[in-house]
Amino acid sequence: MVRIILLCWLSWAIPGLAQFQIFSPTGHDELKYSIHVPEQTANSSSGPIFIQMNCTRPVEWFALGQGMAMDRSNMFVVYGSGNNVTVSPRSTVGHNPPLYNKDADISIMNGSGVHGGVTTANIRFHGSVKYGKSLNTASTSATITQHDAHGIAFVDLKKSTGPTPDDVFGELNGSDQEVGNTGPGFDAAGLHRKKIAHGVLMIVAFVLLFPFAALSLHFFPSSTTVTVHAFLQLLNLAISIAGLGVGISMARQIQGLHHHHPIIGIIVVAGLAIFQPAMGLLQHRHFRKMGGKGPFAYTHRWFGRTMLALGVINVGLGLQLGGIGRSHEEWPLGAVVAVAVIAGVVGVVYIITVSLAGRTRRRVGD
Repeated sequence: MVRIILLCWLSWAIPGLAQFQIFSPTGHDELKYSIHVPEQTANSSSGPIFIQMNCTRPVEWFALGQGMAMDRSNMFVVYGSGNNVTVSPRSTVGHNPPLYNKDADISIMNGSGVHGGVTTANIRFHGSVKYGKSLNTASTSATITQHDAHGIAFVDLKKSTGPTPDDVFGELNGSDQEVGNTGPGFDAAGLHRKKIAHGVLMIVAFVLLFPFAALSLHFFPSSTTVTVHAFLQLLNLAISIAGLGVGISMARQIQGLHHHHPIIGIIVVAGLAIFQPAMGLLQHRHFRKMGGKGPFAYTHRWFGRTMLALGVINVGLGLQLGGIGRSHEEWPLGAVVAVAVIAGVVGVVYIITVSLAGRTRRRVGD
């Protein structure tokens, strides 16, 4: 599936001349998408949008999706039916197959069909691709199999705004406008590398290193344990900050900083970077002056445990957001299961160790 993510449907500019925004996803020149926004729609932020979708090679289906991710996106899935085309408006929740949306207000306009091996869908609204033989059905709720490929494009709808002729797509077919790219400076391969780097750094930090460094106080009790603990946690913090930096860069690239996953990540890492070391330092000073544990020790302990648990949960949310499945651009199911198992084992060991240590302290106190 070539999933084209369109940004700012309702962010209009001052209308100009009649024009289309025409583009192809990177690496998929066989697909071409053209978008026109009438002046009235731009001025009122409500009204029809005209979309033409072309594919020049045999496909089961191809599509155009609007949204920041597959979750809750709106899609137009196109597949052939003889010399005709079927346009199925669909939507989805989570990383699940999109289902037909009977409430979508669309109409298929003249010029749509399969001509000379080119599939064209002219749509008035008030990509994705599966290679192979066309589905050859007129059913708008036909079952589609998982996509072979997908991509992302950023489309500036300001450049699509202008007067609307009576035959809007006839005007398009007669134009000599060039096909644009998928947006300024967008690098799909680089985005995938960032995704892998971010995921590995955060999984290693929150599932393995942070818990181990916290348990080092119990596993290796000695006069230098606190120093070793502090050094290890600062090292882990540096790793998590690096992972956060990669994640923020990735989120900015796809305009996704508003999503709950990066928001939780920023809160967790910021808390661990600012509040947690401060509480540890204040407890250390309290111990040197007064001896024993003060309120800073308990704050440091429980705030750290809370942030650690929230970080592990956010790892799971990140894996879900990145997609779990068969595509090479998604997280392999086996890897996700392995992370879940390791996180569960580490969590059980952590709880047992902390519980036994607490009982030991109470017996010594008695």
